[in-house]
Amino acid sequence: MSNSPDVLFLVLDSLRMDRVSTYDHDRETTPALSTLSTYATTYENAFAPAPWTLPSHASMFTGTFPSEHGVTNGFSDDMCRLSPSRSTLADVLSEDGYRTAGFSNNPWVGQLSGLDRGFDEFVEWDLEISSEGDDSVHTSREELYSRCHSLLGKGARQPVFALKRRFFTDSLVDRTKRWIERGIDSAEPTFTFVNLMEAHSPYFPPKQAFEELGLEVPGPLEPRVLNTKLLAYVMGKTDLDPDTRRRIMEYYDASTRYQDRKVEEILSLLQREGVFDDTLVVVASDHGKTLGDYPRDEHPPHYLRDINLNVPLWIKRPGQREGETLEDMFELASLFDVVRDGNPPSGRYTRDVAIAEDFVPHAGRTTPDEVVRWRVAADEGNKYVRNDTGAEFLFDRSSDTLLRSPDPERCDVAAETLSERVRQFGRDDGAEHGGDDESNAPGREIDSGVEAQLKDLGYM
Repeated sequence: MSNSPDVLFLVLDSLRMDRVSTYDHDRETTPALSTLSTYATTYENAFAPAPWTLPSHASMFTGTFPSEHGVTNGFSDDMCRLSPSRSTLADVLSEDGYRTAGFSNNPWVGQLSGLDRGFDEFVEWDLEISSEGDDSVHTSREELYSRCHSLLGKGARQPVFALKRRFFTDSLVDRTKRWIERGIDSAEPTFTFVNLMEAHSPYFPPKQAFEELGLEVPGPLEPRVLNTKLLAYVMGKTDLDPDTRRRIMEYYDASTRYQDRKVEEILSLLQREGVFDDTLVVVASDHGKTLGDYPRDEHPPHYLRDINLNVPLWIKRPGQREGETLEDMFELASLFDVVRDGNPPSGRYTRDVAIAEDFVPHAGRTTPDEVVRWRVAADEGNKYVRNDTGAEFLFDRSSDTLLRSPDPERCDVAAETLSERVRQFGRDDGAEHGGDDESNAPGREIDSGVEAQLKDLGYM
């Protein structure tokens, strides 16, 4: 088996483990991923390095944790971008002779954060072609979309029904399939990265997805009304009443079902072309999503619940034909090594304890005066949480319950384990906004169109 296999790296943004049928959700939301699990390794205890998109992707792309790579927060006046001195996965694979392409549904994942670096081809959330190495890859209509990307971005905002995210998702998946098809006979291996975010609010799933799940099909006005309520909740302006939350979860499931069909299109293409067996396939969520599950003002922050950190993950190694399930802890930052190595044994990068970090607040229009850093150390049974002020907490992971009177000895052991891992970090300077000026790229101002989209997604 080649040490440089073709790689498909698919991130399903904000996909919660408890809403995935492969992980025993009672609705059949992900039949394509269930089929993949019969070939792949399914990880029960995969942990995101951070509970939101920007730092989590930066960790997967660099193999480091947020306080190491410095991409911890996003603010309109002082954006965090990946340091030019830190190599990305696409950089490394390009140097190894790979042809690379990225297709991103999320504004954070691309030129805004510097995560498009190293890609021969990169298509942004609003269909802008920000990197183009081969003129034959994109059609004339797609080139037109790229020139008009600012108008398309404005059309993606919530009040407009004529142009919603499915338009962008369909386009990105079509381009992904075309890229894969054109690389089939290439002498060079290919690295294909895709971010899809149908599981991220707002939710506008097609009627067919509701029908497939046996759910009530919404009328023409309900999606707009429901998503307005959801955005108000995400921005901390109101809570979700039980009926509204129940309906939102139905929209979430329907969106996940639609997204699963897009995943099936990509995986089926690999099967039809006879390259699935030899391809390294990685499918992961970058984080989960809290939708009224816990009080927004709880301490420690609800972002650090397992529903946000314990994420779905499947890895199908080249030549792997039988599925397996691993219970050991796995850190998504290790995906950098998995992809770089090409065909590592399934348990090589599992750990006894997984680490995560969160810098609060995450994003906003202006830089806050203070950012609080939280760190997590989780094993299969417990999750230890502390912040830089010295507050520490212990959760029982079987029920995700905060232990009010934790065993002091158990806390001491967890604290030392976490401290030892942090001491091994390549860089830990406590940077709040990406580190010192010498090691991090200068901030990039967010233009009004992108900022508007980030607001509609609940980031600002």
